[in-house]
Amino acid sequence: MNNTHNNIGRKVSFGGIITALSLICLYMSNILPTNRLLFYAISSMFISAIVIEIGVPTAVITCIAIDILAFTILPNKILLIPYILFFGYYGILKYYIEKLNHIVIEWVIKILYYNSIMALIYYIVTKVMGETINIKNYLWFIIILLEVAFIIYDIGYSLGISYYNQHIRKRIKKI
Repeated sequence: MNNTHNNIGRKVSFGGIITALSLICLYMSNILPTNRLLFYAISSMFISAIVIEIGVPTAVITCIAIDILAFTILPNKILLIPYILFFGYYGILKYYIEKLNHIVIEWVIKILYYNSIMALIYYIVTKVMGETINIKNYLWFIIILLEVAFIIYDIGYSLGISYYNQHIRKRIKKI
C-alpha cells in the first residue's frame, strides 16, 4: 500500500515540476520579443522526461494541465497556438512514431504531421483571426526553410532525450 502511495506521489510531484518548468518557458516566450521558438522547444522537451520516467498517460495529463494553466495565466493567448498545436504534444507523438523502428517511415510521418500543423496554424491565423500574411511569392522557399528548421528541431530533440537518459536520469533516480 505504501509503495502505491509513493508511486502516485512521485507521478504528481514529477508532473508538477514539469508543468512549472514548462510554464516558465512559455512565460518567457510570452514576454520576450525574441527567442520564442527556443522557449517553445525547451518547454516541449520536458514532456519527454515524463514519457521516459512515468509513461504516456501521465504525459498527456501533464500536457493538458500545461495548456489550461498557460491559457489561464499568460497574457498573450495567441502566442500559445504553436505550443498547444505542435510543441506541447510533440514528445508524445515522437515517442510513438519512433517505436516503428523504420527511419524512412518515421521521417515521412513526422514531416507530414509538421506540414499539417503548419497548414492548420496558417489557416487559424489567416481565416479565423483574419490576419494577412503575404507569402505567395516566397511560399516554396518558406516551406523548405520551415521543414529544415523542423528537421533540426527533431534532431536536437533526440539529442536532448539522449542527454537526459545519459546524464540527468540517473540523478533523478537517486532522489
